[in-house]
This record gives sequence, C-alpha cells and structure tokens, in this order.
Amino acid sequence: MSDFDELFRDSEEIYEKWNLTEIPFSESAEKMTRLGEVFTGRRQELGQTINLLRSRDAKSILVYGWIGIGKTAFIKEVLSGLQRNMKKILTASIKLEPNTDLATAALIALAREMPEDDWAQFQLNRMGLLSDRTLYDRKTTAGGKLVFEGKVEETAIAPEAPQFPSLSFEDLLDRALKTRDRVVIAIDDLDKQEPAQARKLLLDAQGLLKGRAWFLLTGHPSGITRDYLISDRGLFDLPLKLEPLDEDTSYEMLVKYLNTARRRPITERSRSVDPENPDDLNVVHPFTLETARELCQIAHGVPRWLNRMGNYILLKAAELGEPKINDRVFQIGLEYAREQLRGQPGLTPQDYYVLDMVLEKGILSDASVTLEELERVKAETFSEILPILDKLVEYDLLQRMPTERAMEYAPMPLLEQARDPEEPENEKR
Repeated sequence: MSDFDELFRDSEEIYEKWNLTEIPFSESAEKMTRLGEVFTGRRQELGQTINLLRSRDAKSILVYGWIGIGKTAFIKEVLSGLQRNMKKILTASIKLEPNTDLATAALIALAREMPEDDWAQFQLNRMGLLSDRTLYDRKTTAGGKLVFEGKVEETAIAPEAPQFPSLSFEDLLDRALKTRDRVVIAIDDLDKQEPAQARKLLLDAQGLLKGRAWFLLTGHPSGITRDYLISDRGLFDLPLKLEPLDEDTSYEMLVKYLNTARRRPITERSRSVDPENPDDLNVVHPFTLETARELCQIAHGVPRWLNRMGNYILLKAAELGEPKINDRVFQIGLEYAREQLRGQPGLTPQDYYVLDMVLEKGILSDASVTLEELERVKAETFSEILPILDKLVEYDLLQRMPTERAMEYAPMPLLEQARDPEEPENEKR
C-alpha cells in the first residue's frame, strides 16, 4: 500500500467516526452549492425585503453590514426565493469589479441572463466577455471574372466598453420586460471600492436606481450609508442593516452546516446518547455541546468567522486523528487557526507591525495612535495606514468596530490570547 493510500484510509476512518463525508464549512457564500440548506436566521430582514418586493413600482435595497456578516448569502437567498415563488421574473447578480460603474455592471449581469437574445450577446461581445455568440465584422469582395465569384472575410470585432452604459441597459431592460413582469439585479461588493469612489458610483447611478429595474446592492457601512445617500437623496427605498447573529442562531447554523455533510442523517431514532455526556444527542458531533457553544461564542455572530474557525479546528483534529472535538482538541485547533491566519501569504512586515500595534492597544483609532507609532510605518497621519488596516480586516485579522462616527479597529476575537489546552475548563479567562 502506498503512503497516499494508507493516509487516505486513515483519514477515511476519522471522517467515519465524525459521521462526515467532508469538512462542511465554507468561508464564502459564493462557493456554497447548498446555501439554502445552511442559511439561518434573518427572518425580520427577509420579511422587510419581501414586503418591499410586493410593491408595484421598482425599488432599490441596500443590504449593508460589516465584512463577513453574510451580505452575499442574504441576497443569494432572496434571489433564490424569488425564482421559486414568483412567475415571470428575471433575476441576475454580479460582483462589482474595480473601475466598473453600476450601469455597466447591471448591463453585464442582465445580458448574461438573456443567452437567447442576440442584442444581449452583442453587448457582452463588444466588452470582450464570454457569450453564446461571437461578434464578427463581415466583408464581401467580388471577383473580376465573367462568372461572378465572391469572397466573405470575417474578422472578430475588438472589444470596447459601451459608450452610454445606462442607455444600453435601459434598451436591454426594455427587451427583458417584454416577456417578464419584473427584473431584479443584485450588485455585490460595493464595499470593496474606496469609500469616496463608492459614493461617486452611487451618486452617478441615481437615475439607474430609480428606474424600472429592482436593485439589491451590498455595501460596507463606512462611506456608503451616510444620511445624505439614504435619507436626503433617497437613493434606497430600504437600507437594510445586517447585525451579528445571536448565539442560538449561530448554533443552529453550525448544526445545519454539519448536516450537509453527514454520512448518515441524524434523525430522532438514530440519535445516540454519549455515555459521558447524556445530554449530547450528537447533533453537533464531532463537536461536543460545550465546544460547539464555545465556537459560536468566539465567532461573535459573524458567519464567516464561524466557518473559518470551524474549518481550521476540523483540519487540525483530522491531522491529530481525534475522534471528538473536546475542550483540549478545541483549544489546539484555535491555536492552529491563529497560526494560519497570521501566516497568510501577502502580509508584509509593515502589515505585521500595524497588526501587533492593534493587538497591544486593543482598539486603534485616530485618537489612540501616537506620532511615534505612525513614524515607524513611515506615515504622518492615521488616514495613511487605513489601507493597511482594511487589508487586515479582509484577512480576518482585525475587525472594524460598529461605529460610523470614528474609524476604530480591534483584533479579531480569535487572535485574543488563547487558554492553555491543559488548563481546566472551569479556569477559562
């Protein structure tokens, strides 16, 4: 037996003991093929969205919240629900790429959902995007003989951005509404733009957002959801803020994720009681009830943190060949997760210095940073290190505090000092 075969067999034995076929956690909703099975909570927000979508006139909704809170998952759940429950509806979604205006993004998203429409495919072709039809320029030349002979030459047309993307979108929307009652466009990742650029994109798209298509946008609270964008100018009919999940909802989400990878479904009859823990009905196996609850506590209601930490913990437990995630294994898994986060590729010495500065201070803001600390990263003002801080947020090393009055950053809970795995559980800090 080869080393690979032996290791694979050992791995298979561990996953058999876990009653899992694979590690079920996913850090991104875009990678989830079974999102509907794990989407949890947000009933109030879903209800608000559904009520607005019942309106006769087109509406625009901004779904906003901090990184990892589940904005993408929310809009994917809404679009999926609309497709299941409404007739003659066309839904489209797209991630907003850098240097792309909202009208162009909406045009691309809609055109991709109209593969049978020649004009829609023409729009994709002219932008150099993959479509069902390739756009050619045809030129016919006649021969010089008494018997006519002709020659047709085809040359692929060079891609170019639409000159008037808003008008091109409206033309395509006209075509879509001939066969559909409504068109819903979701544009994700507005928060990946610089705040000033995001505000400009929104202001430039006022006509688009108040047009005949329904829009769902996701964004970050900083620089996007200011009052003058929501209340005074009225760009959005519903600014919907996603808050962190409560612990019980996070626990329910954890159970759902594990259930998507079960080898044997857990039913009322098949639930077995652990002799060492009579209250454990194995709904969170291989976690114990205690470590499952602790995972939910440390995740602080942020779905991406729950997924990321759960993934690292199971990876480490598999490496150790542990059949159950008890408290000792859980703490080892957290330390492994901490090492993996801090060792991510792409981090520079300057990034690490800023990270350590936040870890030492607890909360870093314009008011708490010192001139000496700024000088060590060759910066004169706090705003100059904001790109580094936001990069660390993207890497799940820092979190932006939920305030719009000031820019405050704190460590991700996972980076807080871990308890010694050998320390008794009742001596947790």
